[in-house]
Amino acid sequence: MLEELRKSPVPSPQATTSKPLLQTFLIHIQLLDPVTWLGPWQCFCCGVLATGLRLADLTVTDGVKFFLACGLIGPLLTGFSQSINDYFDRHLDAINDPERPIPAGRISLAAARANFILTGFLAVGNMLLLYLVTASPVILILGVAGLFLAYAYSAPGFRLKENGWLGTTAVGIGYCLVPWLLAAHLFSREPGFPAFHLALGVVNALVAMGLITMNDFKSIEGDRKNALKTLPVLYGERGAMLIAFTEINLAQVIFVITCFLFGYVTIGWLGIAFFVPQLVQQVQLYRAPNDSRLLESIGRNAAGRSLISQSQASAHPGFIRFLVGSNLLTVTAITAVSIVHGYWR
Repeated sequence: MLEELRKSPVPSPQATTSKPLLQTFLIHIQLLDPVTWLGPWQCFCCGVLATGLRLADLTVTDGVKFFLACGLIGPLLTGFSQSINDYFDRHLDAINDPERPIPAGRISLAAARANFILTGFLAVGNMLLLYLVTASPVILILGVAGLFLAYAYSAPGFRLKENGWLGTTAVGIGYCLVPWLLAAHLFSREPGFPAFHLALGVVNALVAMGLITMNDFKSIEGDRKNALKTLPVLYGERGAMLIAFTEINLAQVIFVITCFLFGYVTIGWLGIAFFVPQLVQQVQLYRAPNDSRLLESIGRNAAGRSLISQSQASAHPGFIRFLVGSNLLTVTAITAVSIVHGYWR
């Protein structure tokens, strides 16, 4: 596998032809995959809401911290993760997703490499600015942890994604737990990481782990050819579905328990009510994992391109279903309890 990664595909004429500046810029943005920033931003913003930060009490320093943190967890850490993944997965994408910029020949390898290197340096610079504003070493610890997980997920020497268990865990921690803990540390009035924030951060991480497992269904062919031990490759689609369902359902259980423990009984019952249709979807998907009727009813052009990135537009129907259904219910419940915890305690 490492030897394959060292081999560079022959650039197409399209990649070596000069392009207008705007087109080149958009290709570089595509490598950062902006749609994937939404999940970490959602975790961070819900974490901020849960701290009770009010607009009336907002200071200039709070605004600077919020702006820098959004830049760090979105275009920098998450963008770095997407960019470096595209670079080291170019051979897989040539099979699984040939329309990505590198296998499609829209960008040279040197330019793609410069993209993630520059993004990584900008992430480090952002961390240092946040550290100067807060004087807290915890900021550096969380930032370095997120950057390391983003690098280790794809880069040779680690390639956590080659092991389905390690890869999905890295995504859950880096994309969800780190942003939530960053929000708690920056804006919470309580010292350390309060139990509520830890619990909700874990809930988001578990949901992300389940969804990334479903997302791997679309890459089974290329992953098998390159000996990647993703969960769908190791256990098949139905086996991987059971693992994804277990992670997502465990997140729901933790969410409901947390609501009841903190006295948010109504939202706890709302979480249970939202849980029922998710279980129904899970049973349907397990019985017919390749049923494409959902994709046909949504319309690939309408939903696939507006709700998810181009690389996910041909994903397994199960992933689409969770994205537009179950995940929206989960986000709604988490947002509701975050607002209540922050403002109406």
